[in-house]
Amino acid sequence: MRQAIFGLLCLSMTLTAQPDRKRRPPMDHPGQRLEMMKMWRLTEELDLSEEQAGKFFPRYNALEKEIVEMNKDQKEILGSLRQKENSGKEISQKELDEITKKVSDIEQRKIQKKQQFFEDLDNLLSTDQRARYLGFELRFMEDLRKGMRDRMKRPSGKKRYMKKMNGKIRNDGWRY
Repeated sequence: MRQAIFGLLCLSMTLTAQPDRKRRPPMDHPGQRLEMMKMWRLTEELDLSEEQAGKFFPRYNALEKEIVEMNKDQKEILGSLRQKENSGKEISQKELDEITKKVSDIEQRKIQKKQQFFEDLDNLLSTDQRARYLGFELRFMEDLRKGMRDRMKRPSGKKRYMKKMNGKIRNDGWRY
């Protein structure tokens, strides 16, 4: 009887100690982790002081939010074009011109927003910091792509760890 109670007690403790997968902290979403990594890398690469970071990131986050909204608008416009293509309807030249104009206008607004943001950094960042910021986005995205390519090249699963070498199997893939 004591063993049964002890067993139930251990089981209940084990079950309650497991994290609730549905109630993850907000930082567990890949997009948010990526944004945090980006902010960390920006702070490091630009060598921002605490004061500079306090002024820079609210502006930067506002710009990013506007760009995301513009990207959503573009996707919506292009989605309507795809729907027409998929439904088999003929797209007139006038419709295509309108869609092209809308998408181009959004691209122009994004470029203007980025340009204005960069110009507004004059009173916040040094010339050297602005120069490093200018190439940051491209370098960051390239580093992400490279990391993803490297991850895709690595074999996954149990086979990765169980290699047969000279008739002997070793879990880490090294020869005996």
